[in-house]
Amino acid sequence: MPGITDPNQEYFKDGTWHWDGTEWRKGGLAFEYAGQVLDSEIVASAPAGSNTLQGEAVPTGYIWVITAMQVFDSIHGVSSALLGVDSGGTSYWLAATGALAILEGFSWSGSMYLVAGDKPQAVLKGVTLNDYLYFAYAGYAMRLT
Repeated sequence: MPGITDPNQEYFKDGTWHWDGTEWRKGGLAFEYAGQVLDSEIVASAPAGSNTLQGEAVPTGYIWVITAMQVFDSIHGVSSALLGVDSGGTSYWLAATGALAILEGFSWSGSMYLVAGDKPQAVLKGVTLNDYLYFAYAGYAMRLT
């Protein structure tokens, strides 16, 4: 029977083929889809001033592709907002804006690639004491093979 199980075939060799969930593919795949990344962070009683909201860290062996983020304050307006990633303790900002009104969300969409240890994050500045802050992000996870 021809195919990857026949040692007489040209490309037969252990480890050179991968099952992608639907069919066998020739080796060399660097990634495989591992699922959605959907999360939100809430600060129900925020301190006044600048507040950083961070998502979960990317686990070892994965890459996250974040495709959308949003942040807002549901009680008062804020003086500015930033969206980006914390990588090794350094913040990298993808988008920033000035003042936002109450319940006015600030969003970003695109493709941001996070490696192990990176965390999606948002900052709201000019927060009033005890405000309710919301940060959400979405994308997908890829497993390193």
